[in-house]
Amino acid sequence: MKPLFSRGRSLFAPLACCLSMLAAPLWAHAAPVSTFVPYEGSGNISVFDATAGTGGWVGSLLQSPDPAVPGPLSLVSFVLFTLNKSAQTLAGNFEFTTTDLASSLFGQVTGSYLEADILTLGGQFSLDYSIAGGSGAFTGATGFGLAFVNFDPLGVFDNYTESGLLVFDVPAVMGVPEPGTLSLLAAALLGLVAVRRTGNKAAR
Repeated sequence: MKPLFSRGRSLFAPLACCLSMLAAPLWAHAAPVSTFVPYEGSGNISVFDATAGTGGWVGSLLQSPDPAVPGPLSLVSFVLFTLNKSAQTLAGNFEFTTTDLASSLFGQVTGSYLEADILTLGGQFSLDYSIAGGSGAFTGATGFGLAFVNFDPLGVFDNYTESGLLVFDVPAVMGVPEPGTLSLLAAALLGLVAVRRTGNKAAR
């Protein structure tokens, strides 16, 4: 029969191995998840002050159908903007939220247009979205979007249509310890201490 200390040493190796396997993935990081979303949308532009060039719109965006996408992304679009009439440019902020309100993308939007009286007569905006962050499944997102918005102030229902593309990355962190993993790690540490103490007593 092996001495207790010898048995303690034989138990120490597998416990240490188990401990290293548990600890190794705790801070492991995976590559960012990249998302490529061509889309179509529509909604209503509201002109707050045509003279000042302020306004905004609310609409819906739906990822263009693709056989490789089983569940196309559906978003609610909310934009506030101000026009620089002398430069014929647009600047503002946006938020795209999933229809279940669980996740969103947000950032700044800039653009340009050719029609001098676009807010009263209509026309087309060429837009650049700069994605600065997100929430829910899109937390930490960064990326960009390109789009064209055709505005018809005389539209009966939706007075604008939008077609564009969103490209963004979302950080993916793997191996964040769950409560069960932390408990198992603590138990392994306690087991190592107990085995070591028992082995030391037997050796005396």
